[in-house]
Amino acid sequence: MSIIISSNYKKHYKTYIDFVDHYWINYFKLKKKTFFSVPNIKSFKISSLKNEIKLIILPGGNNLFSKDKISKTRLKVEFDLIKYALKKNVPILGICRGMQVINFFFKGSQNRIHGHMRTRHKIFLKNKIFNKKKINVNSFHNFGIPRKKMSTKLEVIALDKDDNVEIFKHKKKKIYGFMWHPERNKSYKQLEIIMKRLKIK
Repeated sequence: MSIIISSNYKKHYKTYIDFVDHYWINYFKLKKKTFFSVPNIKSFKISSLKNEIKLIILPGGNNLFSKDKISKTRLKVEFDLIKYALKKNVPILGICRGMQVINFFFKGSQNRIHGHMRTRHKIFLKNKIFNKKKINVNSFHNFGIPRKKMSTKLEVIALDKDDNVEIFKHKKKKIYGFMWHPERNKSYKQLEIIMKRLKIK
C-alpha cells in the first residue's frame, strides 16, 4: 500500500524541476511509508501504478493561479488525482496550496491575504481534532479561504481571527484540508493526529 504525493516545481535554467520537500521525505522515511511522487505532466495516469493507494497528499508550494504553463499542468494533475480519489474512495490530505486546490475543485474560491507569510498565528477550532479549542500554527501562504467563499461541499473545522478557514473536511468523503504545514514542525505529533483521522497507520 502506497501514499501518492503530487510534486512541487521550480524554474531551473530553461526548464523546470519537479520535487517533493524533504520535510515529507523525512517523515515517510521515519514512519517507513512507501510513497510515489506524481510528475507534473498531463499524460500521467495514476491507474498505471500497481500498488494499492491508501492516501493522496496535495502538498504546498506555488500560488494556485500562477499563469505559467507548468502551474496549469500541476493543477490539472491534482484535479485528476482528486477525481481518482473520489472514484476509488481514497482519502485526500491537502496542505496549504493543496487545501486551496480541494476548495477550488469543489467550486469554492479564495482571496489574497496579508500577514500570513513566514509567521505564526492562532487558529480556533470548532471540532476538537487536536483536543484543544485553539492552537498556534505556522503560516506560509499569500491566499486564504474566507468562510463565505468555502465550497458548500466542505465543513469548517477551524478558523483564524479574521474568519479565514484554516481546517476543513468534506461533508461526506474522507478529505481534509489544513492551511498550515504540520510536516514542517519539529515534532510530527500534529501530523500523526491527522493521519489517524484519515485512518493511515
